[in-house]
Amino acid sequence: MLAGEMNSENGLLPPVQRLLNELHASYAGVAEGNVATYIPELSLANPEWFGIALVTLDGHTYAVGDCDVPFTIQSISKPFVYGLALEDNGEDYVLSRVGLEPSGDAFNAISLDPGSGRPSNPMINAGAIATAGLVKAGDSDPLTRMLRMFETYTGRALTIDDAVRSSESETGHRNRAIGHLLRNFDIVDSDPEAVLDLYFRQCSISVTCRDLALMGACLANGGVNPVTGERAIRAEHVSRVLSVMGSCGMYNYAGEWIYRVGMPAKSGVAGGVLASLVGQLGIGVFSPRLDARGNSVRGVLVCDSLSRAYSLNMLNVPNVSRSGVRAAYGLTEVRSKRRRSAEASVALHREGERARVYELQGQLNFASVERFSRDAVERADEIDAYAIDFKRATGIDAGAIELLCNLLEQLCAAGEIVALADAEHLPGFGERVEALAATHTGLRLVENRDEAIEWCEDRLLETLGVPEPASVVALEENEFFDGLDVETIAALMAVAKQMSAPIGARIMNVGDSATSVFLLVRGSVSVTIDLPDSEVARLATYSAGMAFGQSALVGETVRTADVTADSEVEYFELRTAEIEALGRDDPRVLAAVYRNVARDLASELRMAGAEIRALAI
Repeated sequence: MLAGEMNSENGLLPPVQRLLNELHASYAGVAEGNVATYIPELSLANPEWFGIALVTLDGHTYAVGDCDVPFTIQSISKPFVYGLALEDNGEDYVLSRVGLEPSGDAFNAISLDPGSGRPSNPMINAGAIATAGLVKAGDSDPLTRMLRMFETYTGRALTIDDAVRSSESETGHRNRAIGHLLRNFDIVDSDPEAVLDLYFRQCSISVTCRDLALMGACLANGGVNPVTGERAIRAEHVSRVLSVMGSCGMYNYAGEWIYRVGMPAKSGVAGGVLASLVGQLGIGVFSPRLDARGNSVRGVLVCDSLSRAYSLNMLNVPNVSRSGVRAAYGLTEVRSKRRRSAEASVALHREGERARVYELQGQLNFASVERFSRDAVERADEIDAYAIDFKRATGIDAGAIELLCNLLEQLCAAGEIVALADAEHLPGFGERVEALAATHTGLRLVENRDEAIEWCEDRLLETLGVPEPASVVALEENEFFDGLDVETIAALMAVAKQMSAPIGARIMNVGDSATSVFLLVRGSVSVTIDLPDSEVARLATYSAGMAFGQSALVGETVRTADVTADSEVEYFELRTAEIEALGRDDPRVLAAVYRNVARDLASELRMAGAEIRALAI
């Protein structure tokens, strides 16, 4: 499923795509601001153009609106050319020519140090012109090197809009004055007209909203294009580029931007806004209506809303790039500890991939859960039930809560079954999902992953039409007797001792002598072991018609687990000595019994092996 496409069967959208669509619909009607006119060619832009794109660190693109409409990059080029100048000349030399301090002035201010002539920073025009003059020719010429650099960021061939370049050149008198002042102070070594021509061409490179988002993602990914895998800028310069974007990238709105939005960003007078959050994402917005500072009105609104919705301010919490998914698998591989009937086991083996388990881990934020949410939606056509385990999640921020709750609402509204395990320990999230569960019958909060898997198994078996296990099963129909003839079954039943126990009663204790096999005829029991910190782990749950304690027949002398009645139970105790006595008279009895025991043990070993493979990290 591509970004922006709805899941065909269930009508679901990844939560991020859904939010982008909502923001686009909300802000498309904003008519504040005006298209730039000081460059005549820019005045021809359609003021209603509006696109939003977001690229994650695995290269996935979410997009809505006019994301493929070309426009000129303008000042958004400045931080990237600054990075190229750092690579060509080294940090010390570049800092001797261009400063780092925010000027507080408009982008086209003549902001030069009165003594040295050094521009305040590389994001104002004076600094950007000086930076352009630092780009070396390499094996071609400075312009070709610039284009190649930008193409590494965008992953595609780029061109220069010659009409815009010509318009900028013809009306760029203020920039020409800046260029000659820079030459006067020897900040620009070569012919200022050649440097200015390079600068005008740099600003006239044609890009799209998708390009901006991918460029931002490259910086967020340590300088590597997450789609192509190519390195666009050396890693040691990424922080330097992002630093000047954070302090100076939004002109004289930079301070309020970093306070409210909190992402390094750069805007351009053609209507583009690029934002980058290290370890998480890149954002591109395109809308030509500009505010008084030269920033896209809708672009600012979108980035502010995204930051608030997903807690993307870089100063909120440390950025986490580790995936939030520890493991993901279907019920074909891993089952609950409840033993199933032969019919139910066959059904789960055949259709188990229609239920999926996700184990989440670590500090959950936007980046760590976005891919999981996308995967859950993309699989919704083939999945009926989800078990999501939060046991290993150490924390969650507001952005991850918003994203996950949006996902849960959509899944429940589409009729999907969702069980959340151990979610209550996450502040803010537990309360939200409890409220959701109160209004959605398909959402269940449970204590642990095993219980979540069991609930999903039950719902899946209902969907498949597999009948629930009988509450009472006649003794002669117990699985322990499979393959035995009528006479042998009668003989074993004759020596079996009928017993009962109330709910919660202990039937077997760790350390008891292993001298019997137990055959359930009513109710259910669970086999458990005690873990450190007073935790109890369930090993198996048996229902009427099943047997437990068979390990006494294969060498166990002392019980290694407890067995407790989950309900009122009736069962028969069959001592191993009685079974062996019958076997001495008829060896076929022991052969059949051992065959059944081996079958059960082999089944448990297969499931244990599958679980180990599924959970291997």
